[in-house]
Amino acid sequence: GASGTGSQELSVRIHEFGGGVSQLIGTGGRDLSEKIGGLMMLDAIGMLENDPQTEIIVLISKPPAPAVARKVLERARACRKPVVVCFLGRGETPVDEQGLQFARGSKEAALKAVMLSGVKQEHLDLHTLNQPLIADVRARLQPQQKYIRGLFCGGTLCDETMFAVMEKHGDVYSNIQPDPEFRLQDISRSIKHTFLDFGDDDFTNGKPHPMIDPTNRISRLIEEARDPEVAVIVMDFVLGFGSHEDPVGSTIEAIKEAKAIAAAEGRELIILAYVLGTDLDTPSLEQQSQMLLDAGVILASSSTNTGLLAREFICKGEEA
Repeated sequence: GASGTGSQELSVRIHEFGGGVSQLIGTGGRDLSEKIGGLMMLDAIGMLENDPQTEIIVLISKPPAPAVARKVLERARACRKPVVVCFLGRGETPVDEQGLQFARGSKEAALKAVMLSGVKQEHLDLHTLNQPLIADVRARLQPQQKYIRGLFCGGTLCDETMFAVMEKHGDVYSNIQPDPEFRLQDISRSIKHTFLDFGDDDFTNGKPHPMIDPTNRISRLIEEARDPEVAVIVMDFVLGFGSHEDPVGSTIEAIKEAKAIAAAEGRELIILAYVLGTDLDTPSLEQQSQMLLDAGVILASSSTNTGLLAREFICKGEEA
């Protein structure tokens, strides 16, 4: 995977769907850039093709350079094992081919992989969107509340949520927007729908990654809460080695403060969160999720569903 949190999200979804992971090879988020040319991913395909413990290969990447994507797909077509491809931000998802399947997002990629391994879809809980919840959230928002602000630690989690919102809403700005027209020139100021990857070089130059030290994200959360046009703030929390020992606990008081700021001005601030992890992690998914629920936060069940819920919450006047 040319994506850290994307690879972790994929493995978590495969785990949830009852599958297993023989190998997880991180190629580096820039591997499919024009400059690198997919060198590591091309090698990894060959390694996994010859690994007797691997039955199905899944490729996941942040938005790749088109020429590099074509080169990797050419190698995938020649692979002797089935390959599932999830390249975010590529527009229309290509049609499946013999031995090569395409997924629009991480959840679909995991689903296709476990089904190729023999798991039946009807036996899986796919966590369809909660339509009564969507209708309830829309009714709680004030007329002036119309924008989403995404505050992310994981770059691919940010990408996946942002691209889902872009499918239904215009004017989506970000420090990692592939479209130059909507790339933030000033990362300290949000414009309309704004998604920030706090793990990008813009924020981490000379500073710890936000998965370790959430200080920058906490400050921005309070700032965004003061904007009367903000309807939804989306946040991710990543569990596992290398992350903060208590990701939610480090931010929960700021979440309560943000909601209180909005309430004091007569509006409700919707905070939508996704916790990336399992109950095998320490702290566990259940423990971290319960802390958020106790603070009035709405939880998404996957990276894919995070984006779908966020975009539906602000579609006022539509049937849920």
